[in-house]
Amino acid sequence: PPATPLSASLILATAATPVHAEDELAAKYGGKGFDSSLVDQTCLVDKCSLSAKACLADDPSCRKGLTCTAKCMGDNSCITGCMARYGNENLDNLLKCTIEDNECIKVAILPGGADSYGEEPLPPAPTVRNFDMMSMEGTWYKVVGFNPNYDCYACQRNTFTSPDSNDVIRNPFNDKLQVDVEFSMPRMLPDGSPPPPSNVREQITRGEDGLVYGSQTIGFNDYATRETMVFDKAGDPASKVANLVLKNGQDEKSYARTAHSEGEMFGLKFWENWYVIGENDPGQPEFKFVYYNGKTRQNTYEGAFVYSRTKELDESAMAKVYSIASDAGMNPDQFCKIRNGCFKDDAIASPPSMYRRVMASTKISQLLGVEPVAAEFVPVKKSSLSLTAQEDGKRKWWHEVGDYLEDPHRHFKVMESLRVTMDWPESVKQQ
Repeated sequence: PPATPLSASLILATAATPVHAEDELAAKYGGKGFDSSLVDQTCLVDKCSLSAKACLADDPSCRKGLTCTAKCMGDNSCITGCMARYGNENLDNLLKCTIEDNECIKVAILPGGADSYGEEPLPPAPTVRNFDMMSMEGTWYKVVGFNPNYDCYACQRNTFTSPDSNDVIRNPFNDKLQVDVEFSMPRMLPDGSPPPPSNVREQITRGEDGLVYGSQTIGFNDYATRETMVFDKAGDPASKVANLVLKNGQDEKSYARTAHSEGEMFGLKFWENWYVIGENDPGQPEFKFVYYNGKTRQNTYEGAFVYSRTKELDESAMAKVYSIASDAGMNPDQFCKIRNGCFKDDAIASPPSMYRRVMASTKISQLLGVEPVAAEFVPVKKSSLSLTAQEDGKRKWWHEVGDYLEDPHRHFKVMESLRVTMDWPESVKQQ
């Protein structure tokens, strides 16, 4: 396939990661239009011809996704909406081949790799000292989020397991937990599409700009990813953590990182630093307040969220969560409430019991070939991630043309219109 149309689209599509980086890439290239010096056309032909063909020649949704993201001109919220609407495996593979694996598209403006412990960006508030890694084991729901671009997706559930969770005797030197991440991204089903699947609902809302969104059926793309979270140890003599500790004795405060991870989503790698800046008091319903920052090779990003063992934040925990956010310089009234109604009323998860470890000590999961893989992205297609070529063929031609001519910003506007602002009780606000 010709390289120029592909590269023109990809240059501005590269920020479309699940972690939704900020705007360094847009600031550098977004207003300059197509720069052919950033594209190695020989590389595209020699190393990525198969993934390019799978997208441009064989997959209408992938072609539309490239067109949509290119028109965003580096606006990351716009790109997020495009990926929610058109993102699929072929687009992931093309981004991975041309940007991550072979650098045919030279938009990696930041160095890759995790930040060394003690050299990571500082959090806005002190982190919990001597944090107990094992307190994270089990299932958590993200119930409150801060950054509207990427913390407020629906149906967010994370399950933490230790590599030795099935062993009778735990490894005291283990510093890793596997994290199974689930979330859903809403998308507009296009005009003229076949009847939606059963888990798609219809909702009409009015945005702050007065426009009505959701008049077309809205579906949810369900995703799952698996990462390895590495928890940092303050005793590492090679680190510069001493520079992150203020005062001494009982008033000592640390701004050191709690944990870090590396992952891959939508074909692009990301590296994240996590900071637990608050948690529940003894006897209070469990929660963890997490601030994070991270980067891709194209941009940096940050956000915050609250974990809870239940699908909604317990009212008795709201006062402390509100206080933690305020003390960290984040406006609690700008937080969103994450909608987890898609999950059934599961029993509150807890760390594995000794009985479970004994019963599972034969490592049956390994025998069945389901050994966890760090940072593996696996889309869970409970609902179709994109229209298939057959379904596209059932649509009227003017709908197909309209997909290429549409305003790309409308997709994120729909996502934003579904966001629910956290409603804090007056008693919590007045504390």
